[in-house]
Amino acid sequence: MKIDYTRYYLKWHQNTPEHRQRMVEMYRRLLSPFVPEHRDARILDVGCGMGFALSTLQSLGFSKVQGFDCDEGQIRACEQAGLNTCVVPNHETIQHLQSLTGQFDCILSLDVLEHIPRDIVLNVVSAVSAALKPTGRFVCSVPNANSAIGERWRYNDWTHHNSFSEHSLDFLLFNGGFNKIEIHPEEFLERPKRAWLPLGGVRHWWLFKCLRAWRRLEMMAELGPAQGRSVPLSLNLIAMAEHPVARTGK
Repeated sequence: MKIDYTRYYLKWHQNTPEHRQRMVEMYRRLLSPFVPEHRDARILDVGCGMGFALSTLQSLGFSKVQGFDCDEGQIRACEQAGLNTCVVPNHETIQHLQSLTGQFDCILSLDVLEHIPRDIVLNVVSAVSAALKPTGRFVCSVPNANSAIGERWRYNDWTHHNSFSEHSLDFLLFNGGFNKIEIHPEEFLERPKRAWLPLGGVRHWWLFKCLRAWRRLEMMAELGPAQGRSVPLSLNLIAMAEHPVARTGK
């Protein structure tokens, strides 16, 4: 049965120049540490949505960027923004990636892997690995099961099949063909420039810090101090994976 995912997506995003610019500013901060340094890199966005990450890449100077998504409404938004995208139905994702073997320096998949059923997500990651050049990298973000609101983040979207801890994401990426994997917290909230002033945004920041500290204590109590201190607590995890196993022989 065909579903209209745009109905859900528009609860959080608008197809307006102003909202696109706000998203570009956010993604510029989140993605800059992970994208390639050379601006002639070929980059593919798997599950590109309305193209916010693609617009961000263009704003950073990348010109060889493209993406695909299964949702026609979101691809229409990409086309309106002048982005190089196409519709690829869910059941054709692996085949489409296999047709692109060895073509990309970097592949993004932001807030996508959790939408893929458990019985095929490993095959999708393997197809991503095959679509990368030998020195390419895969950058993905997923819901963090360690978050204080991890259950809401997991079930708020009816199309989610999974959420991840840092260990389960590492397991998926390794078995999908990568052997150099870095996993980091993906923090959406930034520290205010004047955190000491009693303003609305500052109060939100300090409430966030207090609750995050309590969550850290909870993790240390449950898992022991050593392990509890290292658990990422952000809403999302972001990972960078390199060196496909099949290409390195490792």
